[in-house]
Amino acid sequence: MLCDAAVIFSTVDANRAYLREWLPWLDNISSIHDYEVFIQQSQIDEASGVSLTLGLWDGDNCIGVCGFNSFAPVAKIGYWLAESYQGQGIIQCACQQLINYGFQQLNLKQITLQAAVDNYKSRAVAEKLGFTLQNILPQHEWLYDHYVDHAVYVYA
Repeated sequence: MLCDAAVIFSTVDANRAYLREWLPWLDNISSIHDYEVFIQQSQIDEASGVSLTLGLWDGDNCIGVCGFNSFAPVAKIGYWLAESYQGQGIIQCACQQLINYGFQQLNLKQITLQAAVDNYKSRAVAEKLGFTLQNILPQHEWLYDHYVDHAVYVYA
């Protein structure tokens, strides 16, 4: 919800250095207003069936975001989590719920998860959830000052 923008931005800002290692969009989020715009666009995209973005919360504290970044041509899972919540199985649980929802409620046929080849934590999430490594995309994403290869995982 739009009223959550300040709380979510605060989490992003507090974890900026940590998240910056693998997320290319942090320089585009420099104010609460930027997150309000993101939330508004996410709501439009959800209503039109383009994507589904969900907050991860611990009480009143936003601890991350998880969702389907897109549905076409296949559904793509994306997420981030505050550093202090890493290693607790939160993302694995959230992704499992997304997978269940995607196949049972949205009738998806395939879900993908992409991670930088050297992002071992995200790759471990994909593998623990039963995703299969499909291929490696060379120089797939620009991260501020360099390209990274992406591992593409598929769940069908």
